[in-house]
Amino acid sequence: MSQFKNIGENVKIFGTAKIIRPEVIEIGDNTQIDDFTFIYAGKGAYIGKYVHIASFVSIIGGGEFYIGDYGAIAAGARIITGTNTYEGGYHMSAAAPIETQNLKIAYVRIERDGFIGTNAVVHPGVTIGEGAIIGSNSLVTKDIEPWTINVGSPTRVIGMRPKVESVDL
Repeated sequence: MSQFKNIGENVKIFGTAKIIRPEVIEIGDNTQIDDFTFIYAGKGAYIGKYVHIASFVSIIGGGEFYIGDYGAIAAGARIITGTNTYEGGYHMSAAAPIETQNLKIAYVRIERDGFIGTNAVVHPGVTIGEGAIIGSNSLVTKDIEPWTINVGSPTRVIGMRPKVESVDL
């Protein structure tokens, strides 16, 4: 696993996980990336310690990605760090010549203890606050406040999550 920018101890990356640009990825100790996960690191990625990225997750778009310690992304979630936009009358196909596209390359940031539910979609330029929960099948297009529980398309706050009080490992 020496092709990574930095990789911690006891990291488990399953055999059919596909990782593009590992040289710009840092992974903390005791992290697990399951089979059938696709990560395109783009401008860089930081994956903290004790993070779990479940099967069929996609992290795409070419921007920056950050997930803090103890974060989790459930099966099938989509993290989009960049996309084409129609603004300015441009083509939206990634197969079109680059000069005819209007790319929005940004970041997605999931703070410590953040949780992204099954099949949720997170758009570019979004920060998920510390300890925030995004429910299954939710659509995130704007920043999420820390320790909130969010569901829907687009997401809305439905409650608060208690802060994690356990000892940091």
